[in-house]
Amino acid sequence: MGKKGLYCFIAGSVVLLSGCGGSSSSSTETAADELTELTVPFKAMVGSDPMTCGQTFTGLGTNSASVEFEDFRMFVSNVRLVTDQGEEIPFNLDPDAPGQNSQVALLDFRDTATVNEAGDTTDVCISGTDDNPGFKDTLVGSAELDPAKTISHFEFTIGVPFEQNHADQSSAEEPLRNPGLASGMTWNWQNGYKFMAADVIPVGGITRPDDVEWSSTAWNLHLGSTGCEIGTSDLADGVAPEPCAADNRVEVSLPLGGFEPGAYAIAIDYAALISGSNLNQDGGGAPGCMSFTGDPECPAVFKNLALPFGEEQNVGGNPNAVVFSIVERQAL
Repeated sequence: MGKKGLYCFIAGSVVLLSGCGGSSSSSTETAADELTELTVPFKAMVGSDPMTCGQTFTGLGTNSASVEFEDFRMFVSNVRLVTDQGEEIPFNLDPDAPGQNSQVALLDFRDTATVNEAGDTTDVCISGTDDNPGFKDTLVGSAELDPAKTISHFEFTIGVPFEQNHADQSSAEEPLRNPGLASGMTWNWQNGYKFMAADVIPVGGITRPDDVEWSSTAWNLHLGSTGCEIGTSDLADGVAPEPCAADNRVEVSLPLGGFEPGAYAIAIDYAALISGSNLNQDGGGAPGCMSFTGDPECPAVFKNLALPFGEEQNVGGNPNAVVFSIVERQAL
């Protein structure tokens, strides 16, 4: 579903999530546990502004940096609705919807690209002026809704499930195929996928105070599992994958209460995500944070996601209040 696709309701009262295409979740029209088709919109934000390619965003991070975006994508899985009694109701992703299969969806907030006469896509979010055909900001699926039950929370995981994260990427089902929709969202050194990629070009570049010879143009945020002992070549030899030292999957739980029925979106705020970071300065390792153990740029970002990093457990963090929120779409 593209930028102009259908958006349905998310709310926390009698009408919980509005169905699309033939069924309703109202208490007078829906039988108990009826399978209801649903869509859930997401919105990439930079503070109060929608993220768009080719635009300069100012006042970001600890140094009030100005940046343009190169990439903003994330994998979403394990989507569920939670009742006020704590019951989890699976949100079944539609495997026939673009950019998703039954297990995972790839949200792609890059809105521009260059599309040549052969239909090939290049220069996504960099210099293109056409609509990006891979743009995706909506989850499409269904759930068994009972109008007698109140849905209090919408929950999901940023990350690729373990089994899919440690498998052959060349034969994977989209959106996990590489090359394919997952191009640029994988890292061979660890095997697996970048669960989130948020890359920007800071105006003025990036320097290191202790190395005057060093410079970079891109501040990258790549979130994914690290400390994975079984690599790509091992998997090709038939070695079974093992749990990674840091799985780095983000669990998001958003309360739906207090909203009138209407069109709502799940917002992810890049400004909040990097609020503790200096985007024009780097202390070592890869420019920005690529989830490496010991990378000095990672603790601030991981804290905002309530993820442990090294010996820092970031206990008490709340990514739902810092980075993610439910917003009224008409107000964006």
